Amino acid sequence: YFLYNNWDFNAAGTVFERLTGKSIYTVLEEDLAKPLGFQDWDMTKQKYGGNKKLSMHPAYHIYISTRDMARLGYLMLRKGKWGDKQVISENWHSKMIAMSTPCNKMNPKRKNREMGYGYMWWIYDTKEPGFKGAYTARGYMGQFITILPELDMVVAHKTDNVYGRSTSYSSYRTLLRKIIATKIQ
Repeated sequence: YFLYNNWDFNAAGTVFERLTGKSIYTVLEEDLAKPLGFQDWDMTKQKYGGNKKLSMHPAYHIYISTRDMARLGYLMLRKGKWGDKQVISENWHSKMIAMSTPCNKMNPKRKNREMGYGYMWWIYDTKEPGFKGAYTARGYMGQFITILPELDMVVAHKTDNVYGRSTSYSSYRTLLRKIIATKIQ
């Protein structure tokens, strides 16, 4: 079965950097932050994390504002297109959000009955109104970018964890249902 863990994500980052010869943050700035006109991007806030004694694969947390998260979501909603420029190929966009691991192949103890996994995106697999074709990025302490193609909508959610606060997925899901309900009524 599939068990999501950050180590795999971190290892993918190491592979990416070795193959490209560039840091993830540099590529993020060049390929996304600048073309999408991020308003709050600050390269100095981007820091590797983790313990190099425990793993050669560092964590690479990405620090961006809620409105810049929404820009990423909008890029995904538009199948990789920003204005008149194809920033991410439509073919790669489709591959990223295709179900690689269905719900029934998830870790039985942590199985999420409504989401499978694609290429770094959680894919909704539910018949609930508003969720057809939906997918989400989930980040540390309750950061979410959810794309709802059926409603032509993006929801960006950021938790201010300065005081140790976090937002659980179940709390976010409740909020998301309320947002969707206002759109489909």
